[in-house]
Amino acid sequence: MHKNTKLLPYERREIFRRWKERGKVTHLAKEYKVTRKTIYETLRDAKLGIFENRKSVNERWRNLERGLKKLEKTIVLLEEKQKKKDHRLKRYEKNTPGEMIHFDTKRLPLLRGEGVTQPREYLFVAIDDHSRWLYADIFPDKTSYSAAIFLEEVMLSMPFTVKGVYSDNGSEYKGRPGHPFVDICRREKLTQSFTKVKHPWTNGKAERVIRTLMEEWHSRTRTNHISRDHRRRHLYAYTSFYNQSRFHQTLESTPLERLEKYLGSVYNA
Repeated sequence: MHKNTKLLPYERREIFRRWKERGKVTHLAKEYKVTRKTIYETLRDAKLGIFENRKSVNERWRNLERGLKKLEKTIVLLEEKQKKKDHRLKRYEKNTPGEMIHFDTKRLPLLRGEGVTQPREYLFVAIDDHSRWLYADIFPDKTSYSAAIFLEEVMLSMPFTVKGVYSDNGSEYKGRPGHPFVDICRREKLTQSFTKVKHPWTNGKAERVIRTLMEEWHSRTRTNHISRDHRRRHLYAYTSFYNQSRFHQTLESTPLERLEKYLGSVYNA
């Protein structure tokens, strides 16, 4: 028995019996020369049928044990989160330009001075998976007809042959036969693929370039856009800068240099 034990088992039983017979905690504490806290703890254990003395366990050790168990659970949770993150960020890259073009759409903010009832415009982007060559334009809506017109622009403007398109499951990109965007893909024999449902990060290249555009093209110069037509012209100028001059860390070059490198590897093969 621990040397600091304040109450013996038979004393605990007696305290519980007397308390049930309306004995006051204050009187019991004085009689057994313990604190009221000890009496309350004794009564709590007694209600659970526990009258034996607790094992002597160093409280610091118990805190350490609880802390280690909690830390172990935290480590497991962090490892699971990291695995999910690694899975989302796992990079892949097509081997040739035009093999897969990522498409996405973004509703644009109102310009300064425009009323809240003014219809919003929509930014359409298409970025090549291999070279990150970008084409972007602005449309008055995000219907399948706008998406189809944009696809035709992309095929004419990209400096290589478009072979496949990749997008989310938005109605502007996906539909039954008769859908304008889908019909062009079938007519031009373009492989059409979609992100997994509820996995938007699989279209990360398109989402990332939209973020870059909103930060570097739109947000920084928003106050300079005197009209929607001016904003559109500025988009075209930024797209040219993006393709020819802007350095990409993942590529370690510009998109133009990446295409030149690809051509060199083909001709020297």
